[in-house]
Amino acid sequence: MGGGSALWGGFSSFFSIWQICILQISPFVIAFFLGLYLATLEQQPNAGIRPWVVVPYAAYIVGFCVFYSLLIASGLTISRSILYHIGDLRVVSGFIILLVALYLIFLNRLSFLGKRHSPVMSSVLSLLIGMTFAIIYSPCITPTLSEIMGLAAQRGTAIEGWFLAFFYGLGISLALGVTTLALILLFRGRRLVRHHARLIIGICGLIVLVPALLNITGQMRHYKAFFLGLLV
Repeated sequence: MGGGSALWGGFSSFFSIWQICILQISPFVIAFFLGLYLATLEQQPNAGIRPWVVVPYAAYIVGFCVFYSLLIASGLTISRSILYHIGDLRVVSGFIILLVALYLIFLNRLSFLGKRHSPVMSSVLSLLIGMTFAIIYSPCITPTLSEIMGLAAQRGTAIEGWFLAFFYGLGISLALGVTTLALILLFRGRRLVRHHARLIIGICGLIVLVPALLNITGQMRHYKAFFLGLLV
């Protein structure tokens, strides 16, 4: 298997029955970027897509793919260390997501947050969301991912497995990015959306709060189990 096959495996899984598992992160990522961009439009009506969506999403991809691939490549020493502390890391991730959600909710309600809002800040928050969502995500084992994990679990092929896992995560991220960008382009020009932007931003922030609370309380497994139950 090469990087292209791994990337396609991740990309195509987003548009297949395996989306049931990706629902652990996909609605929250979409809500975060949609809310963040609408909040930006309130401040800057002509805010461009590239600096405010594309660049921050690239930061999300870096954070997600690096940590996702490390968690898959259990044959690596650093990965075993991360997996050993995964419970604590998920709780910490929950608190980080909580802070990001509160930023989104209060961005245009507290003046000091609005003054600090910039493409750089959006990119930093997106990087954090990518890292934390990789940590809280428990992927279903698709046929492609099963083959990758087989390589990643062995010390002799762990580097190759990590490389393939990175591209698999990249495929998932690109599919999610295409979907997110399409929704942003669909909604940003709608007069009704502009009129109710503050309400929509608040709803997006509350949606992002969900994985934060689920991980802080240790209930994310029940959320995943609910959707997996739809498959059986």
